Amino acid sequence: MSLWWGRAVLARLRVPVSDRVVVPTLVIAFALVAWLALGGSLSRTVATAAVADAADDGAPAISIREAQFCQLPGLSDRMPGAECAWQTVPLARMWSGHRGGQPQVDAWYKLRFHLDAVPARGVAMYVVAFNRTGRLFVNGQYVRQFGSMTEPLPLNWNRSQYAFMAAGLLRAGDNEIEIQQRAYGWEWAWLAPVQLGSENRMLAMWRLRVFWQNELVRVLGVSTATIGLFLLGVWLGRRTHAMYFWFGCVSLLWTLISLDYFALYPPLPAHLWEGCMEAAQVLRAVLMFMFTLRYCGKRWPLVELGAWVYLVLGAAAMFSNVLPSYAMDLWYLGTLLASVVYFVMLVRQGLRVSLLEGSMLAVAGATQIGLSGYDLWLYSSSTWTDRVYLTHFSAPLFVGVVATILIQRFVESLNAYERLAAVLEQRVSEKAAELERNYEQLMEARRNQALAFERGRIMSEMHDGIGSQLTLALSLVRRMDREANPGAPAEDSQVATVLRESIEDLQLIIDSLEPVENDLLTVLGTLRYRLQDRLGKGGIDLQWNVVDLPPLPMLTPHSVLSILRIVQEAFANCLKHAAATRITVTTGLTGEPGRDEKAHIAIIDNGRGIDGTRVGRGLENMRRRAGALGGTLQISSSARGTEVLLMFPTLREAG
Repeated sequence: MSLWWGRAVLARLRVPVSDRVVVPTLVIAFALVAWLALGGSLSRTVATAAVADAADDGAPAISIREAQFCQLPGLSDRMPGAECAWQTVPLARMWSGHRGGQPQVDAWYKLRFHLDAVPARGVAMYVVAFNRTGRLFVNGQYVRQFGSMTEPLPLNWNRSQYAFMAAGLLRAGDNEIEIQQRAYGWEWAWLAPVQLGSENRMLAMWRLRVFWQNELVRVLGVSTATIGLFLLGVWLGRRTHAMYFWFGCVSLLWTLISLDYFALYPPLPAHLWEGCMEAAQVLRAVLMFMFTLRYCGKRWPLVELGAWVYLVLGAAAMFSNVLPSYAMDLWYLGTLLASVVYFVMLVRQGLRVSLLEGSMLAVAGATQIGLSGYDLWLYSSSTWTDRVYLTHFSAPLFVGVVATILIQRFVESLNAYERLAAVLEQRVSEKAAELERNYEQLMEARRNQALAFERGRIMSEMHDGIGSQLTLALSLVRRMDREANPGAPAEDSQVATVLRESIEDLQLIIDSLEPVENDLLTVLGTLRYRLQDRLGKGGIDLQWNVVDLPPLPMLTPHSVLSILRIVQEAFANCLKHAAATRITVTTGLTGEPGRDEKAHIAIIDNGRGIDGTRVGRGLENMRRRAGALGGTLQISSSARGTEVLLMFPTLREAG
């Protein structure tokens, strides 16, 4: 399926695809698969451990690190007696049946432990390593079998074992575990230290070990196989790009090697499979070397031939059983040293492309070389206590990084001419958009210029025409009132009051047309200047507690007039009806800027309040104007005074 997908990509990638999309997508997809598997198993393990803590039956925790050991020359399903050369050995002792010349050989272990009392729910056993198969007895009673005892024997070298011993099989005092172990005569076998404890706790430890050593490796193997098939599909469409072929083979080989970590019964006979797995490590290094040369754009025929000869001669010697163990270690060490060489070549080439690519290769390559060296050290060790091979964890990381870089390069090569056309098209679009923006700005400037001219003309006409006539009429009315009533107090008559309020309304309209640069305080300051004298004559102390506000985009001439009308009406109500001696004006902002930010203006007096049974047209007009602003008007009144709170959004409504 992945092979077909790779070829299909070649056929359909004529549409421009951004490498900035491909690279993160592949990395995220690859990481997602691994982390989903990791998270699922870890959550299950944590839950199991929680159950273990909650339901622990008090079984003692015992660690057995030595045993009585007896190796037989052949097979025996009965535990040998004193005739066998029993000896005390540390766990994990590695033993081999090479000297017996038999296809399969047996060994027996006797492990002793003491119980002060028999736990009601029995005791569980956990072993981190047991190669290859066998049977478990407790106090002479059969418990379980660790796999098939006949050909083919299961591949248990990297698989921990778990067994449960019921309370009926145990006794207070000394107990004995007998383990029959069977392995091939040509391989090494071992039994790691044995852990005893409660069923829940041992089961949780065993499941966690199985996840890290087996289940996760299976998931990562599927991931590398998918990448390998995809790259081979890409190579089938671009035969001249050999590096896709070589790295596709590397990815598939990693998947094949991962089978050795989780498959119980591999697809080949045991001896042949073992030899293939040992040769596969060197083959991987040769394939990586071939890929590195193609990645760097190099061809070294003699060196390439030498690498293949190194592989073939070593594999032939190994399959012919003429390669001793120390020579096998040296064979692997040679590949590890060669991997350092092609690692340096990869990083240098990556850094020539970009710092990111070189850094990715450096991290992935250094991780793989370090873990490979650690595994080689484990492989050459003569004991097996708690081995955890780690190279297979670094392989998917390295495969994923290199595959991501290869696909990125491939997409870049396919999109080269599309990017050129896209750049030209983008430039044309940018120029067209720039011309359109300039045209819109020019038209907006002309409209604003026309509006400013017309606004200035109207303001001038209103001030010089209607304003002058109203001011002259007010002066005449006041003079006539003084001549008609020489001794009367200097108060405006009804006609003079109407004229004065008309002048104030006209001034209000003119003020709303003045440019205020979206500054609310300028608007309110102008109104304060207009009303200060009138409030002072009315015996009202004006407290101006306003704060600096940022520019408000919604302050158009229409909205300015509405705000001035509302505030003017609030002041007028205080003068006419409230009998107040103090008026306080405050401003502020609430909400999040750019989203639901609102400005508010509060006019608070200490008058006698508003009669709730009478709602005048002035209050209705104030609410209507507040609604036109997209805001609200709240009026709170009591015997101690009245508060008028106007709230409106700071942003201009679209359209």
